[in-house]
Amino acid sequence: MIILGVLIFFARIIDVSLDTLRLKSMIRGKKFIVSLIAFIEIIVYTLGASQAFKYVMHPVVLLFYACGYAAGNYVGMLIDDKLSRDSVYVLVVTNRDEWNLADTLREQGFAVTTAKGYGMNGAEKSQLIIIVKKKRFRELTMLIEEFDSSAYVVSMDVKDMKR
Repeated sequence: MIILGVLIFFARIIDVSLDTLRLKSMIRGKKFIVSLIAFIEIIVYTLGASQAFKYVMHPVVLLFYACGYAAGNYVGMLIDDKLSRDSVYVLVVTNRDEWNLADTLREQGFAVTTAKGYGMNGAEKSQLIIIVKKKRFRELTMLIEEFDSSAYVVSMDVKDMKR
């Protein structure tokens, strides 16, 4: 049962990782990649699930099946982060002097656009808009945190971008 459980565990990691990548590709509009991933994913899922369902009442098999599902989500997200060359749209709202932060970020190679906005009570807020490669997002957020730990930071994946 342990060997079967381990095989099911790895099958779940593969199929759930593929599912994560398929969904991310679907959001990005990559039709051919989505179809290819779906084809492979369903084969792996069917093989793994068919074995798991034969022994679903055995606690070891059920445990490996569930752990493989959880690990597959984690692995799929890691793979997506590593493969992703996509950009992230970042909006920073701060009460502090946006020019100092913008200059600091620009010195580090980030393209920054600044604007003014007004909060719910009419208070003026500074806004910084940044498009950054995902691989530099953590660096960006650390610089923002150093400047203003109370800054409001929103990020969204960029699907299409034209220069």
